[in-house]
Amino acid sequence: MLPITVKTETGPVLSRPTAAELTALLRRIGADDDHFVVVERTPEEDHRFVQTWREGTGAFAVEYRDGGPDRHFSAETADAGQVVEVFLAWARGADSWRTALDWQPADLTSTPGLDPETRARAEETARKEIRSGFWDFHKVAQGVSDAFDPDETPVTMEEARRIVAPLWEERLAEQAEWPEVTDADRVAQAFAALDAQGLTARMNFTCCSGCGLAEIHGERADSDRGFAFFHYQDTEAAAAGHGLSVRYGAYDGSDEEWAEVGRTVVAALTGAGLPARWEGDPNKVIEITPLDWRKRLPTGA
Repeated sequence: MLPITVKTETGPVLSRPTAAELTALLRRIGADDDHFVVVERTPEEDHRFVQTWREGTGAFAVEYRDGGPDRHFSAETADAGQVVEVFLAWARGADSWRTALDWQPADLTSTPGLDPETRARAEETARKEIRSGFWDFHKVAQGVSDAFDPDETPVTMEEARRIVAPLWEERLAEQAEWPEVTDADRVAQAFAALDAQGLTARMNFTCCSGCGLAEIHGERADSDRGFAFFHYQDTEAAAAGHGLSVRYGAYDGSDEEWAEVGRTVVAALTGAGLPARWEGDPNKVIEITPLDWRKRLPTGA
């Protein structure tokens, strides 16, 4: 087994894979929702990784980073076998990968094909996605690209990645100065407690309340009596400084059961040190305000 962790677009983080497993992951990428492989050492070393991106059957864009932004290099190759050799050598701690490709200092930020107005709009979209704290780098880049009409003002995935890169670095620098426990951490603690108390507790769950209420039942464990969640728009509102709305309910549907779930949610939130506000009305959402939403970016992202 290799002393690394592997992240792909399609699945959970793979810890300590075999050489054969890593090879298979690298050779398969290129399809929709399966574009990249990111490899980090175990234990994790900050800002040190090797990664590759591929669109369809095109060339592999390969990058490695060995510290700060000035130690970020890139190369391109159409040879899948060469990509496999680089990743395996890096994972094993050998030096052969350093000369295997024509590494060049990576230009991570320029987008000469975009006009300044489009770039500014894309940056605002990226900042919003980054502030939520739930999306990894590639999901943020995908969100930026998808936010623009491909027939009118297209933003390619490569351009999106270049837009996101400096903003991602900016956020990492910011969060290094944050307190050890933030309000977003306290929300996560409260939701973990609710999950342990027989509620289906989900953060950043679906796009809106209608979809959340329709889909939360599919998340239910056999012993769950009710649920609590907040959706993407709730997260965006919290990240913009407007507090967080928490939605809840009971699976049997009675008002008293809904109110009981509401009381349980409020107790968990206040127990985590959060200012939860609720009138006791089962038809009203629970509001956490004021709230300083500072959620750290996903690790290994």
